[in-house]
Amino acid sequence: MADKDLAAECVKKNMSDTEALWSSRADVYEYGSAANPEMAPIPVLVHPPTLHQSGPTRVVPFDIDDYLEIDGQCTSPNLMASFLRVEVGTNLGTKAIASSQAFYVIRGTGVTSGEHGTITWSEGDLFVVPVTEGELTHSCVSDDKFGGAAIYWVHDQPLMDYIGAKPNVKKFEPTLYKKQDLLKSVEEIRHMPMEDGSERNRVGVLLGNKACKQTKTLTHV
Repeated sequence: MADKDLAAECVKKNMSDTEALWSSRADVYEYGSAANPEMAPIPVLVHPPTLHQSGPTRVVPFDIDDYLEIDGQCTSPNLMASFLRVEVGTNLGTKAIASSQAFYVIRGTGVTSGEHGTITWSEGDLFVVPVTEGELTHSCVSDDKFGGAAIYWVHDQPLMDYIGAKPNVKKFEPTLYKKQDLLKSVEEIRHMPMEDGSERNRVGVLLGNKACKQTKTLTHV
């Protein structure tokens, strides 16, 4: 057999082997059996405040991936939530491969620093950061109740893990919401008349970001 013919036979065999391998991964379902697939339900669980009221400086993950039958830590299929406890005078580093991270200060005063800069925070403040390559370092300056600050931390690394992506583009800039500004907005809304002259049946705010004008949300996700 000529070298040309032998090469053609080898290519044909390799293609056949590749097609067989690819085909072995395919599934075909009857429509009714797959239109509404059974999935593990998201349970109703409690992540009580006692978890961040004592003990050493640490991350307290609200990890329920075992219930959801998902590989990797998660609180829901697309989010991971945790408490941070930072004892007075100590530091805690946090890192997530995420497109956005949100931090709400439950208790205490302190400082957070990283590649985006340094901010101070106190109870009731909230801040969000976009893609962050390195760690954020959180330091507690004071807390009169339990000897350490408590922060609620949420990010979307589970979503990134699921789609097999690593975020590398900032979709918004780091943003800080101070408690006094939020309370001021609520008070202004309280005295804002309704267009139809009726009484307002609720007084509340939703936090938005200047980079998310269309969705009017905290971050793009």
